[in-house]
Amino acid sequence: MPPAVPPPHAESVFRTASDREVQLKVHRALWSDDFPENSLAAIEECVRAPVARTEIDIAMLRDRDFLVLHDRELYPSTSGSGPVGALTRADVVGLRIRAERGGAVTEHRVPLFSEVAALVAAIPGPTLIELDMTDVDPLPWPRVEELARMLEPVRDRFVLNGPDWNMRRLLAVDPALRTSASTMGLDWAPEGSDAARELRLPRGAYGYLDAHPLAARRTGTIADYLADRLGGMLRLVPGASEAHVRLELFEHMLDDGLVTAATLFHRAGLALDVWTLNAGTPRWRERLARVVAAGVDIVTTDTPRELAAAGAGMEE
Repeated sequence: MPPAVPPPHAESVFRTASDREVQLKVHRALWSDDFPENSLAAIEECVRAPVARTEIDIAMLRDRDFLVLHDRELYPSTSGSGPVGALTRADVVGLRIRAERGGAVTEHRVPLFSEVAALVAAIPGPTLIELDMTDVDPLPWPRVEELARMLEPVRDRFVLNGPDWNMRRLLAVDPALRTSASTMGLDWAPEGSDAARELRLPRGAYGYLDAHPLAARRTGTIADYLADRLGGMLRLVPGASEAHVRLELFEHMLDDGLVTAATLFHRAGLALDVWTLNAGTPRWRERLARVVAAGVDIVTTDTPRELAAAGAGMEE
């Protein structure tokens, strides 16, 4: 018989007062401060814990394989420089991860996704790993097939997230892959903030950052606008099992009176993940209580243990 799968670590989930489970997704595999983010050691620590969920990022290399890295540029998070997509698999062999605090080069190599897939295959467990695909351009079909082959032995352990066009390409090659829907192209950030500038979207008539024609002028209520926008976006990836929404966007939906915002996702058959909420940031307990009461299923965080303790028994 296959070995029994252990339950998720108690500090990677919590149950509300109504006994609803909320899962905590360990952002960039930062379960502890012992290893750098997205490192092979950090990923192994998450899988062996085992946490309920974790998340890592990948970017396509020029010839083959994918580099596990949050950004598409090597600097400042690694010992190298330049865009990931310009490098070959051989070019990145000696790359080391820089420490987030201080920027010192560590002993940890920047891993390849092929190494991560082999690691996960060797350690049975319940951990579901979000594979955040940072490439925005359509992946070439040979690279889509390459990634699908890597995932085939461990497809039940990964859920893919990225632009909807790349999700559909992967599903065309392997319809059994687990995929996500995203709200790319619809967001919110305060006027003049760094986040608003980074998102590079115009502010539409309803106050959201949105270039869609529906945002050009007000023709109805904010609730109807959001239902129309999300109703289309959430169906762009057939068979998706969950959706990932930036925390500030979800909170602004609530600010606009859409108290049933989570229902828009649940009606589409999607679990709702909001990212990223960390203990120690302003009003983090209040913000956690608010999104839990609003019905989110998953919270992405760098501080899962603190959120697990704060969320246990939380009222809804």
